[in-house]
Amino acid sequence: MNILIWSPFLQKVGTTTNVLNIIDSINKYSKKNSFKIDLLDVFGEWENYEFERVKVNKISLLNYNFLKKIRKNGFIRSRIITILIIILSIIPLAKQLKKKNYNFFFVHLITSLPIILTRFIKKETKLILSIAGFPKLTLMRSLFWKHFQNRIYKIICPSIETKELLVEKKIFDKNKLSVIKDPHINVKEIIKKKNMLSDKSLNLSKNIVTIGRLTKQKNYIFLLEAFKNILNIKNDIHLTIIGEGEDRDLIEKKIRDLEIDKNVSLEGYQKNIYKYLNDPLCYFSASLWEGPDLAMLDAAFLNVPIICSDCKSGRKEFIEENKRGYIFKTNNMSSLISAFELFFRDNDLEIKKKLLEAKKEVKNFTQFRYYLNLKKILIN
Repeated sequence: MNILIWSPFLQKVGTTTNVLNIIDSINKYSKKNSFKIDLLDVFGEWENYEFERVKVNKISLLNYNFLKKIRKNGFIRSRIITILIIILSIIPLAKQLKKKNYNFFFVHLITSLPIILTRFIKKETKLILSIAGFPKLTLMRSLFWKHFQNRIYKIICPSIETKELLVEKKIFDKNKLSVIKDPHINVKEIIKKKNMLSDKSLNLSKNIVTIGRLTKQKNYIFLLEAFKNILNIKNDIHLTIIGEGEDRDLIEKKIRDLEIDKNVSLEGYQKNIYKYLNDPLCYFSASLWEGPDLAMLDAAFLNVPIICSDCKSGRKEFIEENKRGYIFKTNNMSSLISAFELFFRDNDLEIKKKLLEAKKEVKNFTQFRYYLNLKKILIN
């Protein structure tokens, strides 16, 4: 079977790693390489990714060098460039879909344009939309999806919460919806990277780690205000922020205004995050929405206590009322402080119970589990 995968992105995000893990899981567990996969490289976004462990045929779609050089950070700029790329992609993508007999057109991250392109898709090619996170159901998007849903074969949701939203809004036929957890956990790869770049000079025992792009979604302004309050409870701790993004200047200013620069460090984008998850005090996130939270899954796998917001989607399913970590109401300062107070108060046995439960649950996010569920869709 032939599969075409399209997952365009402007900046490095965690979900792009998932695309590689999806490809890897299909190659690794399908019998006798029964699937041949093409990956669309729209404007060179996949150029700097390592494909040693992933067997895939990369297809370059647009040969416009200026797209690689344009700065893509900033909310308005990124939206304009996205629209430009979509417009430039339509004709070349339509030609590619007609050129080869694909059994499946698998689309990740972008979920509207491919539906339009179904008019160019051969009848035997089935469109699968993989929704990342918790979709914003604007009136336009809802009407669009509902109108064109007959052209979609399956919609993959990352969480039960996302599926329930789409069922509740009656956008898609519920029989088209499947919940498949992201194939984020690659056991061998995580252990390899953790051991390879483990920095023994890092003293993380009093370090709170947060990982994610410096954007509005990650809610860093609220997180920093919360950390200022946490310092009043425990003043010998440090906050390390891993990630890069459009809000860096705003975040740096907030750190100075709160006068917490001695207790906070911005480490920027890190190719290997695992050295920072080598036994820190905890993983902390105040995101407004997630899908579910890949860094949280890494923390769970590496036995790091989790303290996070109950944002949409998937986190509440994972933490399950403090069973596998500590959860607080999104943007609620008193709830957040209470979660940290409970964490500081819990004894080692209570924390270990949560870590054990989290480690069990994270097995649902392995590549093998993903392939077993995806296989039911591909071979129906």
